Amino acid sequence: MSYLDISINYGDQMLNSFIPEGRGTIRVIDSPDVQSEISDLKADLIHALENPVNADPLKELITAHYPGCGKKVLLIADDNTRPNRHTRILFPLLLPYLIEVCGVKKEDLGILIASGTHRPPSKTEIRDRILGGGIYEEYKDQILIHDDQNNLAELGVSSRNTPITINQDALNACILIPVTDSEYHYFAGVAGTVKQLFPGVAGRLTINTNHIQMFDKKTGFKAVCRLGNTTDNPVISDMKEMAALVQEHTPVFCIDAIMDHGQITRLNAGNIIALHDLANELLYHRRVIHVDKAADLVIVTVGGVGINLYQAGKGTHAAWNAAKKPGGTVLLLAPCQDGVGSVGYQEAMQAVQDMDLDSALNWVIDNTCSKETFRIGNQKPVDTLRMLKSLGENKIKILSEMDPNELLETYRIAAVPDLGSPEESLRGFVSRFLDEKPEALIYVLKDAGLYVVPDGEA
Repeated sequence: MSYLDISINYGDQMLNSFIPEGRGTIRVIDSPDVQSEISDLKADLIHALENPVNADPLKELITAHYPGCGKKVLLIADDNTRPNRHTRILFPLLLPYLIEVCGVKKEDLGILIASGTHRPPSKTEIRDRILGGGIYEEYKDQILIHDDQNNLAELGVSSRNTPITINQDALNACILIPVTDSEYHYFAGVAGTVKQLFPGVAGRLTINTNHIQMFDKKTGFKAVCRLGNTTDNPVISDMKEMAALVQEHTPVFCIDAIMDHGQITRLNAGNIIALHDLANELLYHRRVIHVDKAADLVIVTVGGVGINLYQAGKGTHAAWNAAKKPGGTVLLLAPCQDGVGSVGYQEAMQAVQDMDLDSALNWVIDNTCSKETFRIGNQKPVDTLRMLKSLGENKIKILSEMDPNELLETYRIAAVPDLGSPEESLRGFVSRFLDEKPEALIYVLKDAGLYVVPDGEA
């Protein structure tokens, strides 16, 4: 049998030859080709730092606020659950600039890992997945890891009654430099910029109180809490307000990358809230894909981010947008070598594993999504259950390393049968699917950051 020449990531592997030729209707959906605005990365970074958006140039900011010794100029980096390509590219250029051009003493530079409520990354993960070997070895004694329950400062309460707690080292810095990349986010609308402060270096109480604003008893999530939407979205609006309050206390100069196909295609620097608004504009034509109709099967990869089921849910959500409702099938490719990745997700799904979908969704929202009971991870059962309600039972599949019985019994996700290798397993699944639906429309979604919008939908 001959197969179409289509490749897709499975963790760090590349799978190919999994869709038979001449069967079904196949469409590969990838992020569009975008003309890069980067001609010389170092020069373009310096240009962004010297010509920022709604802010003074970085050198002037440092001159005004850095006393010359003893106070930290603190960079913030994403943790190991993010791709961090931008971090590994930009830090080797940014750190010398701070020393040689801005006059910051090397010993006064620090790097804070924005781990939110995630587990602390290991030294190996910091070296290999976040900073790269060279920067890690040079600055390993100046790396801080955020703790969501300790070393916190309080900044009052937001207008949405969210207690504002933030990493004390971040607040004490003479200048805070978040280095982010902006992407669509499944309930905050747009990630990057302000999200590296909240939830990145925020206290757990702040994160929990902010996140529960996404929930709706009937629909699971509020309609405004969706990919790409920041208008009237209470979660991101709250984050932006809290970031503005941080700026009143500590100077914040953000550097934000827009990534396309793993490469930086646009660099912006300056005011963190202005950059969030700009990123929202820039991402629309990069991330929104309109299609004629919803698919019978959507195969989606999360690439190297699929280290656990919690993080891989981003891919399930992206595929769900493109799938027929009801009746469509989602197939997620994610090794999940770290297992579930969230105690909140695990315990909530275990508690409702014997309930029907409606009862399970109501129970999760009633018992795990209030200010008193919410933990990060509890939003994932809501998202999973509402997707299953719209698709139908047994319509979310996964190719992973996790135990098939646990996946099905607890998480209501059916594992693809193991046929000896990921490629063979994927090939077998697709062939069986086409045997049952010979005329099926299949989308191969190669970027889980895309928002695929079938005609007639939002």
